[in-house]
This record gives sequence, structure tokens and C-alpha cells, in this order.
Amino acid sequence: MYQLVAWDSTQKRANSLVSNHPLVNTKLQSLEHRRKGEQPKNGTTYRTSLSLPARQLYLRSLKDKSEWVSSGFCHFLVLVKLILGGVQRFAELPAYTEVNPGEDALLKCRISDKKGVCSWQKDNKPVGIYRGKYEWVSERSAILGDCSLWVRAATLQLDDGQWQCQVTASNYNVQDALSSPPAALTVRVPPQSPRILFNGSHVLPGQNITVPAGSRATVVCEARYGNPPAYIEWYLEKERLTAWSHTNASEVERPRVWAARSVLEMSATRSTHGKHLKCRAHHPSFPSPYYRDSYTTLDVTYVPVVSILGADASELSSLEENASVLSLDCRADGNPKPYVWWTKNGQVFATNGPKLILAPITRNHSGTYGCQARNSLGTSDSVKIDIDVKYAPRVTWVGPDIIVETNLFSQVTLDCKAEGNPSPLYQWYHSSRADLHVGDSRLFDDEYLISSTSQLQLHNVSYHQHGQYVCVAKNYIGQMEKVHHSEEITLRVLGPPVGIDANTVHAWNGGEASVHAVVCADPPPNDASWLWGSWRLDVPSQIGRYRALEKESLEGCYRFVLRIEDVGAPDAGDYILHVENERGFTSLTVSLVVHENFSVTETTRVAPVIASALVGAALLVLLVCLLVRCRRRRGSVEYKTDELNSEVKVLPADALYGSKSHCMNTEGRHPPVGSRAATSVDVDCPRYSPAAMQVRHAAVVLQPPTTV
Repeated sequence: MYQLVAWDSTQKRANSLVSNHPLVNTKLQSLEHRRKGEQPKNGTTYRTSLSLPARQLYLRSLKDKSEWVSSGFCHFLVLVKLILGGVQRFAELPAYTEVNPGEDALLKCRISDKKGVCSWQKDNKPVGIYRGKYEWVSERSAILGDCSLWVRAATLQLDDGQWQCQVTASNYNVQDALSSPPAALTVRVPPQSPRILFNGSHVLPGQNITVPAGSRATVVCEARYGNPPAYIEWYLEKERLTAWSHTNASEVERPRVWAARSVLEMSATRSTHGKHLKCRAHHPSFPSPYYRDSYTTLDVTYVPVVSILGADASELSSLEENASVLSLDCRADGNPKPYVWWTKNGQVFATNGPKLILAPITRNHSGTYGCQARNSLGTSDSVKIDIDVKYAPRVTWVGPDIIVETNLFSQVTLDCKAEGNPSPLYQWYHSSRADLHVGDSRLFDDEYLISSTSQLQLHNVSYHQHGQYVCVAKNYIGQMEKVHHSEEITLRVLGPPVGIDANTVHAWNGGEASVHAVVCADPPPNDASWLWGSWRLDVPSQIGRYRALEKESLEGCYRFVLRIEDVGAPDAGDYILHVENERGFTSLTVSLVVHENFSVTETTRVAPVIASALVGAALLVLLVCLLVRCRRRRGSVEYKTDELNSEVKVLPADALYGSKSHCMNTEGRHPPVGSRAATSVDVDCPRYSPAAMQVRHAAVVLQPPTTV
């Protein structure tokens, strides 16, 4: 309703308009006469251009005087609007509306400059106004231009459909009637729970969809008997999928409800096997969260694919015989479940199912292992793995024999063969010492290593090469060194005696002389004698001052010694050692030189030697002095004790060295050159003087030297 504001001024303006408009004045007079029951004067007929609906509206609104007084101005304004207003038109059109069953729905429709009469149609059929079912928003609002309609207690059968708001023309000769486009009033009906169809069959809960890998699967989801149609989505696990099509169709037997249908086309792959496919139907009439789901599981069939699990590269590279255990698993991925088997070097290898267990592992387990699987769709490719079992070396043969005999100056080849994985390295050790054998670790010191090959070749063999030979084979498993050695090979060098040590011997007049020589021979010498002048002395034997000692064995060689007591100048000369064995003989000459005690002759002979030694010693001392001077750069060194107020003791430079007299022997003379005393008596030459020894044990502080 309009609110009356400034009533007096507005009423005056309205009265002026009415009084000045003959049509309005005539209409008002006619209405007043009819209300009083009077007839028109002088047979006057009152005519008006108001349409019949307008007259009915005003007659119905002016039932009694009280209504005329209370709403007179409102009706007056409507009348003025009908006569003087513009063309009527829609201010608000009806819109799509949803409502739950039993709830009220408001269909909005507002008209601007309304002159005609409002009405509604549903599905192209008029709808009457019935209190409690179809009602105007209010009686007065319908007059003023609000044609909105209340639909009370909506039901699917009565109210669901297409609604139109209509307004009649303002006059029969004015074509301004209005009719809105249809607007749907939808009375919600929850659809059935969605269901999934595959190959035309309903997939029951718990059933799978079986499809071969690499093919395309067409899956349908339906949500039927709903109003409005349900909205359908697809999910693979949590990933949303895009449907190929989505259609809504009314049900044949129930045209007012709908069947929503969504079609999904998807590629079947191994990765989708076992995943959940979900169809979700959204509808506002469902309880919160306003959707329902239907599930199925994809059963994708495919040819098996195998892989080997259980060992990495580092583990395979350190497999050791009788120390390692290997467990491998042939993992077969296939649908249907495949049958699995193992092969070794191309041949079927018996195992207990897909697991291959080698415990403990041995060298016989080395080889190429393959894993395969098969199901109804086909057979997998073979996956292979190489197993290389490591084992410590072992010398299997050494030779040509344990005892090898060869002729002097000939050629000998010693061979060594060993097994091991990795392939072993070879080393040969040799010792001519009779006390060194395989059980002695000293035999394998580097000083006895002579070769790093499996085959040892000895050319131009000499007596020095006789003795024990040992072959050592080694390899590495992981970080551990594995070693194995052969038994000893004894090499005997057969030949006549050969002298290897026969030097000139010096002796002092009146002393004892030892004429000696070393001879190697195999077989051992069976006859030996010393010859000089017209004398012959067999070994061992003695004649007067001459004594031939028993031969002394020296690692395959022999030392012969002739002792001469109270040697004199007549004993000087050449002595011949004659040695024989089964293969021949040899003779060695040893010269004996007898020296007089500092005779002029001997002094003359020895003088050059002594002079050379002195010159060399002088040069050595000079060099040492230069080095010392370069380092110290001072002529003297002062040493102080670290005690406070202590007395400073200064050592002369010669206090660090012993006096020359101390290097004399106890008799006050140098020993004769070449005498045994010269080689066997230790001469005591103290390094420090007595003065230096007094402060040697005190706490000493090295002070900066004072330049003199």
C-alpha cells in the first residue's frame, strides 16, 4: 500500500485533476448515484472507458462508506494511474524455484504501470486463486503491481511444472497484455542411490570390473527417479575423472522425475589395477553432505612382468663360498596370478616357489639365473642375474716335482697352478737357508720374493739358486686378502765344485794365519786337500804347525780353513785348495802375506794406504765442520743453568770432544796395521771431556751465542 504523506496537498492536487477531467468526473458521478440507488437525471447515461474488470475492481473495493473513506485515496490513485499512467511491463519475471515436498514456494512476478488483471498458468493451464493453496502475496499488492503467488504445501503431482505470470490488457483496444516466459517450479524428489553399469549389466556392490590392459572401458553411472536430475561425478581413488557424456531424461512411467546418466570412457593400464572407481551423485534433497557414492574395483588383466629382489650389487660382488647366504625373490606382477619358475644357465632350476635360497653358497652355485612367470594371457620376459661366488685360492699343482735336480749352468722352469675366484695372483719365494721352511713366516719376507708370475724360469743356474722354492697364490674377497702357499720345491744344482771365495790372507809374523776358501758343490765334496810347495795336507788332518780343519757347510757351500801357527816369513806364498766330488774337481789359490811388525818394507807398502785414509778422514772432518759452522754460525756456545743467580759455566769448544790421547790403546801406541787386535779390540774414545760431563746432567738453557 502506499503510505499517505502530505495528505492535504496531495488530495488537493487529485481533486483538481478529477474536476478538470470530464471522463473522471462523469465516472465518479455515476458511481455515487448507483451507491445511493438513484437514477441518472434527465435520462442521462454515464459512460466511461473503464474496462469491465476495472469497474468490478472498484465496485468490489467500495462496499460501504467506511471502506470508501479509509481507502478512498488509495483507489483514487489507482484510478488516476489507470487513466494517466504509462504502458504496463514486467519489473520482475518469475525465476526457477526449487522446493522440498510440503514446503511453501513463492513465485515472484512484479508489474510496472500495471493496468490489467494478474493471473497465473501452469503447464499452459490457468490456475485459480484458492486460499490455503494458491494465494496472492496480498490483495492490495496485486492491485498495485505485485503479482507474486504463494504456492502452499507444494507437491510433485500438483505443483511441479512450468509456471507463467500473465496480465490482461489495460483496454480492449490496447494490446499491452503480458505473459512471462515459463519458469520451472521444481518440487524436489531424492533420486535412488547411484549404480554402476558395465557392458549393460549392473555391477553389484563388491563386484569388480574386469578389462584387459591397453583397452578402453566404458562405464555408466545412473541416478534415477530424482527431481531435479542428479549431478554425477567420477573419481579414480582421489583423482577426479572427466565423463565422456552426461544426459538427463524423464522417466517414462513417471514423467515428472528424471534419470541422470553419465558415461565414462577410460584406458585400462597396469597402474590402475586394483584401484577403486567411484560414481558420486549430488542432489539437494540428500542428507548432508548432499551426495551418495557407488564403488567398484578395477580388475585389469595383463601379462606378467617379473623382477628379482633381495640382493644389491655390493652384496653380489662379495659372495664367499661357505660363508655367505643368498636369498632371492622372483616378484611377478600379473593378473591373473601367474606361475613363477627359476632357470640356471637356461635350464629349469628346482625351487620352492618364487624364492631362491642358497645356503650356504658354494662355487657350484655360480651361474646365470633367470626368473620367468606365466598366466592365461601369456609369458613374461626372463629377467636374469649373474651370481659369481668368490672363494679363496688354493694351489692345486706345483712342479715339475717336489725335488728338482738340474745341472750347473742349465735352465730350470718351475710351474704353479692355483684355483680361486677372483683369479689368484702368483708369487715365488726362494731361500737357500736350511732353517727356513714353509712353516716359518720369515720365508715370506720381501727379501725372499723373486717372481710374481705363475711360471718361474731360471737361466744359467748357479749354486746360489739351490734351496727351497715356494709358490704363493693370493686374491681378495671384499677387503680381505686370501692366501695359500704350495709345498716346498727343493732345487738341487748338480755339478763339480766351484770356488766362490778365495782372497789374499794377511798375517803378522809370529802370529797365527788362517788360510780359507769357500767352495760350492753338489754332490758334496768327497775329497779335499791343501797343497803348497812340496807339501800336501788332506782335509781334515794336521802336520806340525799346519792343521786342515773339517769343512764347514754354508747353505749348500763349504768353507775350508788351513790354520798355521807361529807364522813366519817362510810361510808366505800361495796355498792351493784342491776339491773333488763325483762330477769333477776344482783348485783355488789363496795367497798368504806375512807382515813384519813395522818393518821398513811393510811401512813402505802400507804408507800409501794410510796416507789415503788420512786424507779421506781429513776431508770428512772438514766437511762436518763446515756443516756445523753453517748451522751454528758461532765459534762457541754458552750454556746456563736455569737456576736464578746461578753461576754461568762456559764450555770451550774442545770440551765436546775427547783428546787424541784417549784414542790410544792401553800401551800408549797404535795397534799394528792388519793385526787381529786392529779388528777385534774396541777403542774407547769418550765423546765428552770431564769439564763437559760436570754440567751434562744439569738443567741447561741454550743461550744466544756471543760472537767472539
